[in-house]
Amino acid sequence: MTLNEKAKDLRTSGYALTICGAVGVIFAILVFTGVIPLALNGVFGIVTKTVMSVLFVIFLIAGLNALKRSRIVMEDAERETDKKNDIKKWFAETYDGAAVDAFLEPGLEDNELYFARTDLIKDKICERFMDVEDALMSEITEELYTELFEKEQ
Repeated sequence: MTLNEKAKDLRTSGYALTICGAVGVIFAILVFTGVIPLALNGVFGIVTKTVMSVLFVIFLIAGLNALKRSRIVMEDAERETDKKNDIKKWFAETYDGAAVDAFLEPGLEDNELYFARTDLIKDKICERFMDVEDALMSEITEELYTELFEKEQ
């Protein structure tokens, strides 16, 4: 999962939890004030209303924390995108499809050729950029492979 996907997931979860928590807190306030009558009396009613209120407050806090984390992850995702673009630019300036194929054994089958090319692309990137995470490396490799070899067909 890339950081962009993680940021989207956090943002979506944050909105869902925040909305659910806010609506729930409003509902709990209306129940406690008697605007919405709930047929729960005695100790059981107090415990139920208190637990319900605490859960909605927890949802609200969790949602706000998820939104806060999504902003942080989004900043990291922007840095990751810049890094991805730098890597792709360097690779495109340094290698083309023929240069990649020149490193490979001649006569490979189509499926072997795909794996050999992607492994070579990963190796060349790793030689130049040593701190690329696996998910980002896979994304870059697939995009470069598509640009170099599938556009020609």
